[in-house]
Amino acid sequence: MRILWLGWEDPYTPKRMLHAAASLGIELSTLEISDVSFKAAGGSIGVYQNSRNLVEEHDALIARTFYPHISEALTIARLFHDAGKVVVDESLTDEGFVVSKMHDYILLAAHGIEVPRTWQFHDAAALAGQADKLGYPCVLKGVHGSHGTHVHLVRNHEELMQRYAGYPAGELMLQEYLPADEDFRLLVVGYQALPLMVSRYPAPGDFRTNVAYSQSGSAYRINDFTGLVELASRAARLLRREFAGVDIRYRRDKPVVLEVNRRPVFEHFEKVTGFDVAERFLSYVADKVIQHRHERTLVAL
Repeated sequence: MRILWLGWEDPYTPKRMLHAAASLGIELSTLEISDVSFKAAGGSIGVYQNSRNLVEEHDALIARTFYPHISEALTIARLFHDAGKVVVDESLTDEGFVVSKMHDYILLAAHGIEVPRTWQFHDAAALAGQADKLGYPCVLKGVHGSHGTHVHLVRNHEELMQRYAGYPAGELMLQEYLPADEDFRLLVVGYQALPLMVSRYPAPGDFRTNVAYSQSGSAYRINDFTGLVELASRAARLLRREFAGVDIRYRRDKPVVLEVNRRPVFEHFEKVTGFDVAERFLSYVADKVIQHRHERTLVAL
């Protein structure tokens, strides 16, 4: 079985995936979009690395890279799908794809999942007016971004305006600040939450718990926290993310979904929990390829 892993990554992720693939008997190729080229000439189309037709050579595509090559990534996903190959995430080829945290919050809230109260404005005056109603401190958070980048705690009107002025209009969301000593990172594979999760603590002087800013954390069994299995699994399924990192913080005694990350970094998770995330995810994709082959054989009959 051959699988193409498309994405720029931290050094840990592709190394772990290649190790897991070898143990499972999977041939895994790891490429970035800058490694490939496209062809549309004389009725011949495809995506290539040098002279290799990547669609023909692989049974499945795991697409991790998007920004800033969103159109190219979606084109690759479409070529794999049209050739009858498995694509992860499946939503890349069967619905309009949106890269926006505001979109995520709207969809989650529309289905009754608790998220931080959030607003997106293109007007500074409207932003300031809502911040006054919300109260300080509050959070300015980028519509795009990962690993805790473009997330700012603002304590007054002056800080709010200073931060907002550093971005193009509409690129930041206003969000309530949820004070807490810790929050939780859960990983979801195939829309099912893994049995362990990691509590994360902010570094001294910071409020962010992303591993880029704080490496502290403890492992817990997810079943010890009522409702978190269902909450994380449901959030990932609503956003059609087959491999997702779901961040949850409590507002008093109620869990709130901070984010559903479609490209989770799992080095810290594996080190804290001892859980083999790489093997679980690749096993899921391999099972999906086998099931897909079976369904296509039945259709052919």
